[in-house]
Amino acid sequence: MKAKSIKGKSTEEINAALQQSMADEFKPTLAFIFISVNQDIDAVRALLDQQGIQIFGATTGGEFNDGEIRSGTIAILLVDMDPSQFMILLGDYHDRDPESVAKEMAAKAKEQFKNPSFIISNSFELANSNVMGEPIVGAIDSVCGANTIIWGGNAGDDFMFKETVVFTNHQSTKRGILLLVLNGDTITVKGMAASGQKAVGTEKMITKTEGDWVYEIDHQPAAEMVLKYLGLNLTREEAETFNPTDANVVLSVSRDNGYPVLRGVGQFNWKDKSIFILGSIKEGDKIRLTLPPDFEVIEEVSKNAERIKQAEMPEADALLMFSCIGRLGQFGPLIGDEIEGVRKVFNVPMAGFFTYGEFGRTRNGNNEFHNNTCCWVALKEK
Repeated sequence: MKAKSIKGKSTEEINAALQQSMADEFKPTLAFIFISVNQDIDAVRALLDQQGIQIFGATTGGEFNDGEIRSGTIAILLVDMDPSQFMILLGDYHDRDPESVAKEMAAKAKEQFKNPSFIISNSFELANSNVMGEPIVGAIDSVCGANTIIWGGNAGDDFMFKETVVFTNHQSTKRGILLLVLNGDTITVKGMAASGQKAVGTEKMITKTEGDWVYEIDHQPAAEMVLKYLGLNLTREEAETFNPTDANVVLSVSRDNGYPVLRGVGQFNWKDKSIFILGSIKEGDKIRLTLPPDFEVIEEVSKNAERIKQAEMPEADALLMFSCIGRLGQFGPLIGDEIEGVRKVFNVPMAGFFTYGEFGRTRNGNNEFHNNTCCWVALKEK
C-alpha cells in the first residue's frame, strides 16, 4: 500500500495537490477527507469521485497533515489500497435507533470479511443528541466480537457545537454512522489511546443517574460534590454560569478490565445539582476526578508509539490520528509536538483531525468511547 497526504484551503488548492500527487502514476483508491464545515464538501468529494477514489469523510474541529495543524481547511490522506480489501458503509439514523443501524452495518461487514476491522466516525446534531459513542461500539462488538478492532473519532464543526457531517462519494448526513471496513486478514491495523489525565483523590460511586445526567455521587448532589473537589467555592450566580468544559472537568471511570476511560462534564444544572456527562455513564460506576495532562504526556505518547512499533508493527504504510478537541485547548501550540512525535515514530504519510469524542481499545481492556484522548492508528498492507 502506498499513501500520500495532501492539504488545501480551498477546492482549487486540493485539485492542484491531487493532480500533483498522481503525476508519478500514483492511483489512490481511498481518501480520508477531514474537512471544515465551512468548506465546499460537495465540490471536494465530486473532485475525488471523478478520479474513482472512494471517500471516508468527516467534518472537523481542526485538521492536520504530517504534523502541521490548521483550522477551516482540508486535510486528505490518499492510499492505493486494493479495493477488494475494504468497503465503506454509511448509515443514517435520523428516524431510526442508532444501535440497530450499527448492528445492521456490522452484519454487512461480517458478511464481506470474516475478520473485519473498523475505522469509524459519527455525525450528530448537538441540540438533539448527545455525542454518539459507547452504544455504537457495543453494537459492533455484539455482532463481530469483543476482539474486533475499532478506531476513529466523531465529526466536529469548528467549535460551533451545532451539527456535524459524515459523508461518502454520494451520501452525506448530519445524523449518521460512517464505517470503513478493512479485511483484517490482509490489512494490519494497530493503534493506541492515550490521555495523560491523572486520576486523583479517593474513588467514588455514581449513585443516581437519568440518561447522561448524573444526579448523585456517593448519594450527594453531583454538582456540589464536583465543585467541592475542584476546590471551588462559588456563589449561586457564579455556579449557574460555570462552564465545566472550559474548566476541563473530567472524570476517570474505572473498568473491570484495562485502563479507566475518561468522561468529560459538559454542563451543570444548578437547580437540581446535576451534571451532564459527555458519554455513557451508569449507576454503580466508580469514578475519580482528574488533573489536566502535563507536558510530559507529549513525550510519553511518542514513547508508547515507539514501543508498539518495535513490538508489534515495525513498518507502517499510513497513519491516522483522532485527537480530542479538548486537547487543543489544554496544550495550545504544543499539541503539534504530540502529533509530530507520533508521526516521526512511523515516518509515513498521515492525516487527522480534532474530534468530538474518540474510539479505541484501552490498554489491556475493551473497545471504548473516549473523551480528552488522543487515538492514533497505523495501517499496513500484509
